[in-house]
Amino acid sequence: MDNYRIVVADSGSTSRKQICNLLTQKGYRIYEATDGAGALRIARKILPHIVLIDVNIWGINAYELARIIEDDGLSTVLFITGSPDKGFYEVLGNMNVFAYITKPVNAAHLHQILEFSLANLKRITVLEAKVKKLEKTLSARKKVDKAKGILMKKRKLSEDEAYQILRKKSMDECTTIEKIAEKIIASS
Repeated sequence: MDNYRIVVADSGSTSRKQICNLLTQKGYRIYEATDGAGALRIARKILPHIVLIDVNIWGINAYELARIIEDDGLSTVLFITGSPDKGFYEVLGNMNVFAYITKPVNAAHLHQILEFSLANLKRITVLEAKVKKLEKTLSARKKVDKAKGILMKKRKLSEDEAYQILRKKSMDECTTIEKIAEKIIASS
């Protein structure tokens, strides 16, 4: 299973052991936590792919724990619950992956939900990388446009002439146009 790391956070030893055994049989690397603080400590240490949290876990409120784990970028959280209610679905709607596991745990259902969640996690990771790349590109373009504007105003140049100057300086100094733009912006 690609060495996926999964934290199982459940205060009930019987259900925690059952889930861990089912996941171990499928080849996942499993880490166990008996309370919210322990789950958070493990998540910070190993950065698991998924943290399964029983909604009735001891210590930190399960929903608060999930928010911390996802907001800090430690992992994706799936809840384990015996009886989902309206409040549960509202919380679930704010999670990275809109999925949960019900008790009593069915092996086939558990594996299906995990595979679904891991596939979605891969998609989310790819999309986040694309967004970061686009944000970086947009930021660089804004700097170049600002530097062009400065050159156009100071030297009475056309936009194309200002860009050519940036481009030539970039090649002469063997650096990116963005770095040249930053220098021009800083010196103005």
